[in-house]
Amino acid sequence: MKKFLKKIAYTLLPVWLLAVAGVCYFTLIICPQVSGDIGRLAFIPFGLEYDERLEKDFPRDQVFTTALDIDALRNSRCDVITIGDSFSERGRDGYQNYLALKGLNVVNAGRYLYYSPVTFAYEMMNLGVIDSTQASVLIVECVERAFDEFFTGFAPKDELVAASKGKDKLVGSPNEWSLLRVRDFIVYNSGIMTPPIIKKELSGDFFTSDHPSTLYFYVDDIKTIHISTAHYPIIQSTFKALLDKAREKGLTLILLVPTDKYDLYQQYIVDNPYPVKEVNDTIKSILNNDPHIVIAKDLLQPMVDRGEKDVYLYNDTHWSYKAAQVVGDELYERIQALQE
Repeated sequence: MKKFLKKIAYTLLPVWLLAVAGVCYFTLIICPQVSGDIGRLAFIPFGLEYDERLEKDFPRDQVFTTALDIDALRNSRCDVITIGDSFSERGRDGYQNYLALKGLNVVNAGRYLYYSPVTFAYEMMNLGVIDSTQASVLIVECVERAFDEFFTGFAPKDELVAASKGKDKLVGSPNEWSLLRVRDFIVYNSGIMTPPIIKKELSGDFFTSDHPSTLYFYVDDIKTIHISTAHYPIIQSTFKALLDKAREKGLTLILLVPTDKYDLYQQYIVDNPYPVKEVNDTIKSILNNDPHIVIAKDLLQPMVDRGEKDVYLYNDTHWSYKAAQVVGDELYERIQALQE
């Protein structure tokens, strides 16, 4: 028995100690320095200084509200309702906040009430949850990389399905005592497994970070480089359904399409090995450059081209407060034009 215990001590104990040390290092040293959704996805310790510095320029208060369940959405009385993906849940530095700061009452539908903002927006109108008694404007936001999927996968239900409340975010904090997270950290950094984040060098400095010419972007940004021509009529049909339903309900519809981070910086990637992404141009062509559509790239690309830094965040897949303010300004102008 003593020999057996001694053998275990020589073989398993060192492995156990190594595992404990790895978890402690990851949790106590790496995790506190992880920031941005890119940092959380690939366990990159970007540090906190970058976010803290930019946050100083955010609006002081968040002046729009978020409806966390269907009843709250139904009972909203406002000027604008927004339904979107993660670009619509940015808080004080969100485009809705800049829109609300112009004097509009804005209510955002809680992100985790639905999967597809496109389908959900139609359902909420069709099932009588949203109409002109709640708001005068409905903004549907759908990021470029998900546009094809959400518009071709449009399948609204004929009845109200109970929505989840307080659902955990898909990208949670890595700050947990987890051996599995340590495993992912090791395999991502060793090259054994391809991480969900791609790192490339840019030909100029586009961020106010310690590595101003380094671009980190989500791998899904390059999964849909083109929209199949077979999808064109489906996308047109979905957009028409949204537009017609909004008109029926007395609402002004605006479709907002945030650009993918890769798309915005692709021309500045040194020796770019990936194809040119032209999804935004395709969307405009398919939908005949309809005035109810705001293609964010049209607003943000000139900023990048003239050397503006931090248009998108260094450590995140989303745009910064600078871009959100420009988008909010354009949405305000578009609302005024469409309601004349």
